[in-house]
Amino acid sequence: MRGSVSYENRISYSMITKKLNEWYTAIKDNLDEKAERLKKEVEGLIGGIDGNLEFIYYHQLLDFRHELMLSHLKSKDGEEINNAYETLKEHEGHLNGMLDYYYFFFKGMYDFKRKDLVAAISAYRRAEKSLEFVEDEIERAEFYYKMAEVYYYMKQTYYSIDYIERAITIYNKYETYLDKIIYCNYIIAGNLIDLLEYEKAMFKFNEALKIAKQIKRDNLVAISHLNIGICFNVGGMFEKAKKNLIIALKFFEKEYHPYLIKTLFNLSHVMCKANELEKGEFYYEKGFELALNTDNSEYIAKFNLLRGLYLNQDCFDLIDAAFEFLESNEMYGDVDEFAFEVGEVLLKRGEVARSSKYYQKVVMAKKQIQKGEMINETQIDNLLISHTHGGGVFSNN
Repeated sequence: MRGSVSYENRISYSMITKKLNEWYTAIKDNLDEKAERLKKEVEGLIGGIDGNLEFIYYHQLLDFRHELMLSHLKSKDGEEINNAYETLKEHEGHLNGMLDYYYFFFKGMYDFKRKDLVAAISAYRRAEKSLEFVEDEIERAEFYYKMAEVYYYMKQTYYSIDYIERAITIYNKYETYLDKIIYCNYIIAGNLIDLLEYEKAMFKFNEALKIAKQIKRDNLVAISHLNIGICFNVGGMFEKAKKNLIIALKFFEKEYHPYLIKTLFNLSHVMCKANELEKGEFYYEKGFELALNTDNSEYIAKFNLLRGLYLNQDCFDLIDAAFEFLESNEMYGDVDEFAFEVGEVLLKRGEVARSSKYYQKVVMAKKQIQKGEMINETQIDNLLISHTHGGGVFSNN
């Protein structure tokens, strides 16, 4: 009979739904080995489903999210992620309910990874329009965290704090999400640094370190030391900064962790600021080589800025090329911080006229940051042209 569903199919659909949801949970928890196993199990089951577009779309969405996880954990080549995104892009405007939410939520993560912050926040805010379909409050907390993260990078401090407080309120209800609370503390502390509340920020970083040691998560212990080192660097306490960054480096080098390049940059930065230029050069060479080998445009630009300012002093072509990259990618938070530093260093060297050029960049960056609310509702609505071909609501339950 047309439209009827057999008992066997109901069991099969239920089994696939269960496996898809287990896979997504493993992905969110960054359990890469478990996620890989569940991915293979899902692929073995999904082939037996004929014509059910909801399952097909959900599978494609999770495959995309899986690649994003691997990219974060293992510094994987972005080609597979890009291919997965191109497959998904064909469905934009043709999904409803939870599938619509997942599409724009995952698109925001993808755009954030590419450092396209405006596109990321646009996608997240578009996903927020479908958040009503999300019944699982842990999924809501995940969404709030990602919103807080991108607002933090855009220097929209109070928006970031608002969303991170929503996330941590949910995570605090559960004893099994201490790792998520650690990440929330990182975002809170980062915002406190932007508010010049260094002592409060350090308290949050140390709280995160304590929890990481308590749950025996070595990677989070290392990330906590990295963040503590960055906080000490911003506060001008270079010896303490170096101590913590070196602890982080030892772990990240052993694991070839995605944060290795960030740690090398910050060590080179600290050494240069402390006028230990030989050591700064050492970490610069290691970090710059890694940036080139991984085609990391962001850190190629940032390492060049260090070389132009400290290691090959007054090499303004390198400095200006770095700012050109940051500005073209609308990374105005970085422009604000680095332009102020360049201006201060040049002023101390007696380059008064030249320093004013970089102070002007600070003013420009702050104006652009204040325009962070420019992503209006019309721009967000334009991300989705039509819902007329949607496949209905796909339940997580």
